[in-house]
Amino acid sequence: MTFTIVFLTAIVALIVSKTKTIVLRNNLDKKNEKRVLISTVLLVLFIVTNATLPYPQSLYMFIGLGVIFTGIILSFNVIKKEVKRFLTLKTNDKILNVLFYTLLIAVVNIYL
Repeated sequence: MTFTIVFLTAIVALIVSKTKTIVLRNNLDKKNEKRVLISTVLLVLFIVTNATLPYPQSLYMFIGLGVIFTGIILSFNVIKKEVKRFLTLKTNDKILNVLFYTLLIAVVNIYL
């Protein structure tokens, strides 16, 4: 259980730091900032709930899809800006970003 708490804390800290970076980089107004923060809170709650509560996996898949679609709808403008920023990166940076986030998602899915 201690490892789970440490792992969840690390993942939540990474998500919060990335959210803060995105908000600061895009100079978001209060409305868009609230939307991004709501999406982040939904994602963090989903990850913590998935790791701590023993519900069937099919329920978590349904809730996870709902969280992802809600987050995309709430922060679509910010996602468009971030995709444009990603496309302007050098090829090496693009590869590193894709590999890092793919590895992060794989580790979270394997462990949780």
